[in-house]
Amino acid sequence: MMNAVLDASGAIEIYDQTEDGAIFYSIVFSANKVLAPELYLSEVSSAAWKRERKSKDGASKSIQMSTECIGYIRDYVSAIPLWEEALELAHKYNHSVYDMLYAALAKQNDAILLTMDEPLRKICEKIPVNCAPVIT
Repeated sequence: MMNAVLDASGAIEIYDQTEDGAIFYSIVFSANKVLAPELYLSEVSSAAWKRERKSKDGASKSIQMSTECIGYIRDYVSAIPLWEEALELAHKYNHSVYDMLYAALAKQNDAILLTMDEPLRKICEKIPVNCAPVIT
């Protein structure tokens, strides 16, 4: 049984139906659990909003994108049980606490992390947290 943690960058790849998104999609839909910290809601909505501002497609497109990305997650996790480990990892690896929330969640749940964030992927090798392979 495999658990997965999906971050916003991974969700956007799935939404955009890229090659990497296809890999992530297959993991998401075969995983026992698909987790994300509640921060994910804000991150995917913000990404959708930024995309809408650039394209002038309107709010309905950003709501559609957000809704689809939010639907990829089966279990949202509060930052409360994650923040301390995330902060320790942020100090240790000089990387943002919000990214470390995803790494801490993956570590605590023995889950594969689905992210396109290359600096985060390199840090996960050191923690260690398993990351899904990417093509690009």
